Amino acid sequence: MTAAPLLPEIEIRTDAPAADARAFFERDRLLAAYALADLDSATEDRSRWWLATREEETVACVLLVEMVPFRPCFAMGDPEALGMLLREGVREPRLIVATPVQTRLAVESVYRFERCDRMHRMVVGFGKFRPRIAHTVVRLGPDHLDDVIDLYGHASRSYFTPRRLAREIYFGIYNGSQLVAAAGTHVRSGEQGIAAVGNVLTRLAYRGRGMATSVTSAVTEAALEEHPDVVLNVRQDNVPAIAVYTRLGFKVHAPFVEGPAQRRSGFERIRRIFEKREST
Repeated sequence: MTAAPLLPEIEIRTDAPAADARAFFERDRLLAAYALADLDSATEDRSRWWLATREEETVACVLLVEMVPFRPCFAMGDPEALGMLLREGVREPRLIVATPVQTRLAVESVYRFERCDRMHRMVVGFGKFRPRIAHTVVRLGPDHLDDVIDLYGHASRSYFTPRRLAREIYFGIYNGSQLVAAAGTHVRSGEQGIAAVGNVLTRLAYRGRGMATSVTSAVTEAALEEHPDVVLNVRQDNVPAIAVYTRLGFKVHAPFVEGPAQRRSGFERIRRIFEKREST
């Protein structure tokens, strides 16, 4: 019996041009929407990326946003190559990792999820969108910064800046002088024609009145005027939110997992390898 031929070696590229990372993520642009938007030259959040190639073909990519304190990271591609990228390329001690379901184990070989949320990526295009605005909504900008921070909490001060509110699309609902509900785009890219809706929040005393639907609808409508594709993330067990987004015309594109993850020690990684071998 002859041995199976060995696959060509995986090579890690740390200096690949953004165009190469972009081309790989375009294989599933809706699932990789955040990463594509983070590659936009106009974004204020600086990113780094690592590519894995096999015989000069890109087989995996990891993108890390460096300017955001919680270090969001998107990992996609061949599981073996992805594990190598995370072991030998990315060195961050802690990340917020998002990855397709099928590559979760590759991520967990290097990073231990502290919490792993099962998510849906939902999408909508202009022809499918059904607006539902039942409240007076206001476009939020740099002049509303103090109100925005008051709504989301003072821990958000490092995230919400005048530049971010000027660049992104945010809408809110006021009760008197108090901002009681808001939503916006996490990221958006004119170059890639894609925007991601998020940060949907209503004060506890005002929930159950449809305000989240109104602000989400307003943000989505404005985003679709500039971007052909609009996406959002929602936990798979958040049935009420999924129902709201479905009524607006969003549909599930793909599942993925996301959560804070801590880098495993070298000893822990070796132990996992031996445990896996023993179990097989």
